[in-house]
Amino acid sequence: MFVGRLDDEKRIGELIRALPLVHRHRDLQLALVGTGQQRADLRRLAEELGVADRVRFLGFVPDADLSSAYAAADLFAIASVAELQSIATLEAMSAGLPVVAADALALPHLVREGENGSLFPPGDIEALARCLEGVLASEQRRAAMGEASRRIAQTHDQQRSLRRFEEIYRAIRPRRR
Repeated sequence: MFVGRLDDEKRIGELIRALPLVHRHRDLQLALVGTGQQRADLRRLAEELGVADRVRFLGFVPDADLSSAYAAADLFAIASVAELQSIATLEAMSAGLPVVAADALALPHLVREGENGSLFPPGDIEALARCLEGVLASEQRRAAMGEASRRIAQTHDQQRSLRRFEEIYRAIRPRRR
């Protein structure tokens, strides 16, 4: 599952390109929650690669229904290299999903390799496919990673984040003389 804008900087095409390379889980499906300018291009890419029957474009899902979408997923995948915070990744982690993510910007701060998911070098479709297979390899492993995601997400709650920002600002503000 991916949740977010279907726009170029999210690099969703990489997720679609990885589907034919995931050999152990040929029934793997990709649910895309969101809208954006790349929808038609992504649909065309899925058709060209022969995986259109495995890519679901769910469109906009209201916040009230988003938890059900997360609950239906086995993992959250994100190939974006433009995430400064990645609320969708935190939401997925809070829902107990393991994460397969590009090793870029905020995502390595959320994904602990082997603990709650896996990181792949941006643009490396084969590595992405291997990460997907690794997370999906065992139901027990996936469940343990999901629990780890929940624990890690709890450390990113709003109050803790605000306190951390305050600490940083206090540390860098100029001292009065």
